[in-house]
Amino acid sequence: MLLHQKGEYHITYGELFVLISKQWANVNDIKQLCGNGRDEARKIRNEIESDIISRGKKLLSGKEKKVPMSEVIDYLNMDINHIAQMAMLEKRINNDRRI
Repeated sequence: MLLHQKGEYHITYGELFVLISKQWANVNDIKQLCGNGRDEARKIRNEIESDIISRGKKLLSGKEKKVPMSEVIDYLNMDINHIAQMAMLEKRINNDRRI
């Protein structure tokens, strides 16, 4: 994560790529993807969960509620190809700086 002047942390494209590569998303994952607070992330998770259930599908039950990352990506209208390209470019730039 990168620290900006306002004291806010922002996720790098590499970290974003790793995050969206997960099979399941919890509230903390959604919070990182959105850059919003926990309440907003929980609201998004609940909306996705309701949509999945309304389609007649089931979700895993457990101590922590999770939704499929693919549903989160669709909900947030994220461009996976762009994220992958930017993550590779970011990695290449970081490698060039080390030389």
